Amino acid sequence: MIRLGAIIAQHSLKELTTVPARVSDTCEVVLLPYHRLHETPDLYRQNEQLVDGFVLTELAYFYLTDQWGSFTVPTYTFQISEQEFYKKLFQLSMNHRDLDFSRVYIDFLSKYNNFFGIKEVIHADSMPYTVSPFPVTDKIHEEVLNEHIQLWQEGKIDLSLTRMSNIVQDLTTQGIPHIYLFPSPDSIVQQFEHIISELAAIKLAESRIAIGHVTMGSMETAKESLNEWELRQMLLHKSLLEFSTEQKVPFIIQKSNNSFEIISSFKDLKTLTDNLTQCLLLTYLEKTLPFPVHIGWGVGNSMYKARINAQSANSMSFASKTSGTFVVTDSDQIIGPLGEESCLTYRNQVNEFVQRKSEETDLSTLQLQKIMAVLAKTERNELTAEELAYHLGITVRSANRMLNQLEEKGVARILYKKQEKLRGRPKKIYQIQLTSEE
Repeated sequence: MIRLGAIIAQHSLKELTTVPARVSDTCEVVLLPYHRLHETPDLYRQNEQLVDGFVLTELAYFYLTDQWGSFTVPTYTFQISEQEFYKKLFQLSMNHRDLDFSRVYIDFLSKYNNFFGIKEVIHADSMPYTVSPFPVTDKIHEEVLNEHIQLWQEGKIDLSLTRMSNIVQDLTTQGIPHIYLFPSPDSIVQQFEHIISELAAIKLAESRIAIGHVTMGSMETAKESLNEWELRQMLLHKSLLEFSTEQKVPFIIQKSNNSFEIISSFKDLKTLTDNLTQCLLLTYLEKTLPFPVHIGWGVGNSMYKARINAQSANSMSFASKTSGTFVVTDSDQIIGPLGEESCLTYRNQVNEFVQRKSEETDLSTLQLQKIMAVLAKTERNELTAEELAYHLGITVRSANRMLNQLEEKGVARILYKKQEKLRGRPKKIYQIQLTSEE
């Protein structure tokens, strides 16, 4: 069953009274109330390992986004739909036919939500007051409340509409006519059902099998005795167990003749690789073992597919000039070496464009896809042989040969030569055109 954490203002809890029971067949809703925004980071961190996703108030969402930039688990917001918003405006206009919308303050309309499109349906002279662009800090409630009060005391408004439950009591105390808007229970249930469907799909995807193929580096292996080789295997096995315990990520360790397999899930793999950016296991083993290791991670919908991908990724790690880890996903996406500046992401799949360019240039489809991955990563279409060699882990001579082939076939041209020193050959800078025409 999906577990959904709802980080919501304490004053808004009553709005969710009936919701958990209505979605209980597919989701357990964990209510996590806060009084002030500064409490939300701890609420999130303390529960991120216990839920499949979060739904936050919009203020909490913006507050955490400003602090972190991104979220570790799928995160959504409570949203009031344009349909609900305009329904409320229609009710207001019916119940108060003399209401002048230019004398209404709505504290949740901003550039972020395109003012709910109200500028397109209301004449500029009738446009209500909207919230000033306050930064979302722990003081946001006081700043918006003061704006309500100031507009009211200056006689500029007759009514306030707010999404902030924290200031409702203060508006009442100040005698300011107001309406508090929160998504209706039916709307929240509909939003939750959509979120639950997405989380179920994510959970299914993350339950895919992930296998790590770990081999020991060849450090004068031929000169080592059988006892020394077995000692290495024992040390490696011990370190794998200790890493699993320290990281609190359970996985199955299987020993074969010359390697170890780590059987886990894609979700745990993302934890072990910091969302496929660096291999925490490799970093740990490099610190604890007196010999080098190579790790390849494979993902698949079956043990066979994951194992084949892991072995392929391990071969890439072994052949790489660096000690980085490679990942091969179930969609044949290759990522690596993790943690290195030269890390690339590309697919080991051939489409018509790549196949055609391969035939035109006499370069393999894999070479072309790697070059395209370098261009995508650097976000420019200009390369020197040295840059290409660095990213592909090949010699400058090999990179020069590839670029010359692209030039001969009209896929690249030399823009100019860069002279870095007074002596020596200038470096050629190639402009490459390898963008699909489709």
